[in-house]
Amino acid sequence: NTGLEATSGAWRQLVESGELPRNIARRLEAAGYACHLTGKFTNDLENANWVCPGFSSWWAQLEDLNDGQKTYWSVNGERRREIERTGTEEGNETMIAAGFTENFIRNHRDAPWFACFWPHSPYHYLNRFEDTHQSDRPLTRYGEEDVSDKAPDVRRRMRSSDAAEAERMQEYREKLREIEDVDVGCARIMTALAQTGQLENTYVFFVTDNGYQFGEHNLDKKLWPYEESARTPFVVRGPGVMQDAASNKLVSQVDLLPTICELAGADASGGDGRSMVPLLNNLAAPWRDYLLVEAEERGWHSVRMRKFNQITQSHDNLLYIRWNDGFEELYDYENDPELLEGTINTPRERANAEDLRQRLETMRFSAGNVYRAAEN
Repeated sequence: NTGLEATSGAWRQLVESGELPRNIARRLEAAGYACHLTGKFTNDLENANWVCPGFSSWWAQLEDLNDGQKTYWSVNGERRREIERTGTEEGNETMIAAGFTENFIRNHRDAPWFACFWPHSPYHYLNRFEDTHQSDRPLTRYGEEDVSDKAPDVRRRMRSSDAAEAERMQEYREKLREIEDVDVGCARIMTALAQTGQLENTYVFFVTDNGYQFGEHNLDKKLWPYEESARTPFVVRGPGVMQDAASNKLVSQVDLLPTICELAGADASGGDGRSMVPLLNNLAAPWRDYLLVEAEERGWHSVRMRKFNQITQSHDNLLYIRWNDGFEELYDYENDPELLEGTINTPRERANAEDLRQRLETMRFSAGNVYRAAEN
């Protein structure tokens, strides 16, 4: 609960927040790790001479991130570098970022390190993927007919025309092509780890910061409380991590810092997340029952619930959403996995609604141990 949610002006807000002295790179640096970042650090970063504290290798992308002709990079805070965009690996921003990270890995095989490979661009992909995914569509349900259960602001932003659908499918296919680039970049990094003998003692976290709506619930883009926006990939490999294992436990990006710090032997104090190290070794390890997910700028806060019910011997699996105008939505995943009926009407919903209301209030305005206590 740092209050850092803005996208516009995000870099300036972060710098002025007082949070940077305890960021993960500073913690790992203190534990003897060399830290590297390449890709998008945050919106509105223009200063090529600024480096996030704790990073000794810094190749962050600079604004304008969406320039169609060039990409811009900070070269270790020393100067600004411009690279012309092309459909080749030399001019593709994902490949450029992968190359910087690959070089860092190959040059740090004899000392502990931490690296962030954060590719950004969704539409500037390699030429060889131009003809792929020509007719692909999302596997999720497109559209929603009865939207009376959705908040007024959601209904105002819906689109349901044929033109909207065509636009969304084009955007979806463009993003799939960029994901092909990410696959190539990740393969280069994994190859570098293997060739330098570091693969078996390196933890790899494959995550992203948000999902996306391609017409589900008649909505577009990100920052919505529904599955397509709020649920994201979260994959981990490394020493002692169970292979081919999947879990329905509620994890979040806030868990990355305590997890990585525990693995590295670094200080993990002062955060709101939990270390996932027990889960990596044992899927039955005790874990949270409730998770706060929110987008203040969009005007909603939610609690995701997955709690074992001793009476039914199954999990109560719910999503409670409250909008800033007071509108409520509550979904029961067992009966409604596509989140089409948000009114409070099933016995399970009625039994948990008041607890979820109160729990949301506690979680929104607490931090640390008090926050974690509200998760159980």
